[in-house]
Amino acid sequence: MAATDRKVRSALRAHWFIPAAIAVATADISAVSLDNWSNPALLEVCLILDLSVVMPALYLWCYRTRGKAAMLRALSLSCLGMWVSGHVVPSEYHHILSSVGFVRYIGLAVLLAIELKLALVIYRSVFSKDQDDAPAALTAAKDAGMPDWAARLIAWEASLWRKAWDVARRIVGRS
Repeated sequence: MAATDRKVRSALRAHWFIPAAIAVATADISAVSLDNWSNPALLEVCLILDLSVVMPALYLWCYRTRGKAAMLRALSLSCLGMWVSGHVVPSEYHHILSSVGFVRYIGLAVLLAIELKLALVIYRSVFSKDQDDAPAALTAAKDAGMPDWAARLIAWEASLWRKAWDVARRIVGRS
């Protein structure tokens, strides 16, 4: 029993963001449901700040040792928070969201550019003559914050395209 308690405490010390995020989300849900939008400007500001500033900052603080990966995930969480705020706040109360909503699209564009760059690194490693680049590309993708399963999936897809390219070259008769 004591070993289980130590494991739970260790896990909570390492991942304290999860209970903190649950507490913030519960407070926001309670405020929205109990207030009944009597002060919509204040609720809108609180939701935007909690979901797109406070929660990503808590995530970044909790996982700061992960470096760039934590920063990218915090940026993703901020974009998600802005999107959730847009759906939680009724459209007639979108005063601040209508003026700062474009920030979400800028963040998504940055994330898309980073993901495309990582995918290109993986594709280049698979299509290069030197097959020793593939593990290095997977490591670079993981270090930049791409989940392990996504990096492996992209590498697998690239290897399928490589095999299809080799088959097409053999059919045409070029080496």
